[in-house]
Amino acid sequence: SFGLVWMADAMQVLSIGFTAPSIAATFGIAVPQALQTGTWFFVGMLVGAFAFGRLADRIGRRPVLMMAVVLDACFGVASSFAPDFGWLLVLRFLTGVGVGGTLPVDYTMMAEFLPCDRRGRWLVLVASFWAVGAIVLAVLALVAVRWGSDAWRVIFFATSLPALVGVVLRLYVPESPMFLNRSGKGQQARAVLERVARTNGRSGPIPE
Repeated sequence: SFGLVWMADAMQVLSIGFTAPSIAATFGIAVPQALQTGTWFFVGMLVGAFAFGRLADRIGRRPVLMMAVVLDACFGVASSFAPDFGWLLVLRFLTGVGVGGTLPVDYTMMAEFLPCDRRGRWLVLVASFWAVGAIVLAVLALVAVRWGSDAWRVIFFATSLPALVGVVLRLYVPESPMFLNRSGKGQQARAVLERVARTNGRSGPIPE
């Protein structure tokens, strides 16, 4: 599920260039003006990364990541139904807030689940899903061309689907045991580690 979120974020970020020509055609504006969707998206990412990153250190990785992924998915889908260019800018900004929030929290949360000797390998694997997202988006853009000036609507809708799936999968991911332990919730951290151990077919006492 961590990789799926990274794939979804890659598709959202890279969709900026693929959608600009059809956005310009829909609203009768120049392509450089249509690229303002990217400007506001990246401003949203900056806001989301700062705000959600700090919030995750206060209330926990899991609830903050859930909020960010929901924002990413919901406003990403809503972008495809934008009635005018002004609304599209607002919705892309809010989508960017969600994407910006998922990137640091998602990566941190996965790192805190991994033992030191496997952390590098698995984090590189997660990062590789960015490339998968780029490939999927390129294929999607080729298919969306048949919708003409509405191609951007198809692309924005489809790029939000992995995030929607990620919302469901996130329901089964527990809070980071490292965060719980640092927050003075040792018993809860131990319960999460025992659950992870059972899932991996291992048993044995969890050290204090």
